[in-house]
Amino acid sequence: MRAPPRGSCLARRAGRGLTIGLLLASLAACTPWARVDPGSRHESKRNDYSLELPLGWVRRTADANDYFVTRDGPALNYIVVNRQPHDRKLPRTQRETRADMLPHELAELALAEWKNTAATANLELLASTPIMLGGRPAARVHIRYRNERGLPIERVLVSLVDTRGRLSLLYEAPTIVYFQRGLADFESLLASVRFQQK
Repeated sequence: MRAPPRGSCLARRAGRGLTIGLLLASLAACTPWARVDPGSRHESKRNDYSLELPLGWVRRTADANDYFVTRDGPALNYIVVNRQPHDRKLPRTQRETRADMLPHELAELALAEWKNTAATANLELLASTPIMLGGRPAARVHIRYRNERGLPIERVLVSLVDTRGRLSLLYEAPTIVYFQRGLADFESLLASVRFQQK
């Protein structure tokens, strides 16, 4: 059996190298996470609201939520920002929100939703208070629950309603070490929220 000409082997290798290089470049371009740096931290959505993501965290680049960021990995801490229209029903209670809901009604809705979820059914309410978010009335709910391994997890939800729908900002992390580690960054994100003037 005759060996193929030397030039054809080199051409095939070069072609394979080019294909692999293009594949690696395309994978790098589709990386699902991007680090938040000073040039990428200020974000705005749909001519609606703006905020500043925490520096040093990483952002999921393809997500159904408006923003999903984590500092140490989603199992250890994360922040989710989500804007939904009023007629998009909550998945567990199948309830809708309204533009005229009061902060305490939003808090009750969040608690009802979590109590109908297996993972958080055993929740302990730590605090529920009305606050201002970007100059608008909002609800702040802080709970603790235990995951399937018995690890205590803390969750803070800040939520408001307006004519565009409901806006929710949620921070979650294990109580031990991680919750306190990321809480200041979440508070800074909340303080940075601004709504566009209509």
